[in-house]
Amino acid sequence: MEKIIGWVKKNKLEVILLTAIILIAAFLRLYKIADYMTYLGDEGRDAIVVRRLLVYFDPILIGPGTSIGNMYLGPLYYYLIAPSLWLAGFSPVGPSAFIALIGVLAVFLVWKIGKECFGGIAGLTAASLYAVSPTVIIFSRSSWNPNVMPFFALLSIYSIWRVWKHKEFKWLVVLGIS
Repeated sequence: MEKIIGWVKKNKLEVILLTAIILIAAFLRLYKIADYMTYLGDEGRDAIVVRRLLVYFDPILIGPGTSIGNMYLGPLYYYLIAPSLWLAGFSPVGPSAFIALIGVLAVFLVWKIGKECFGGIAGLTAASLYAVSPTVIIFSRSSWNPNVMPFFALLSIYSIWRVWKHKEFKWLVVLGIS
């Protein structure tokens, strides 16, 4: 903890800029999310499946089908959005807000990876561009299962980086989950 406090004191401007970027990203993703989120068949199917889990304790063993045919994703996405659907009273806005928060965390990871690989200015520039990207904002507002991919892809990249560069093998657990 002392290490973090020391870094914050040393890099006040970077902390202020990063905080501003993250607040802007959160605002752009969460402002009037109920009015701007996408809610189509896939989102409805996911809400019904997760509702069955929460109300009837019906375990989910297989994820959503793909457009290819008889190929299915894993059920992890359903378990990931279950708490937010429950907290929102089974409103589809809950999972959409959760996906938006995952998108805000992705902005932070863009900064972290950019800073460690290319320096502080590059990290802040990349994070600010990612924070205001219209396409990313639109996709961060709906609870469709591919929309968590940027966060988990960045987390995988960062985990591989920590294992390869710093020999921190505990990051293999994070890599396996992501």
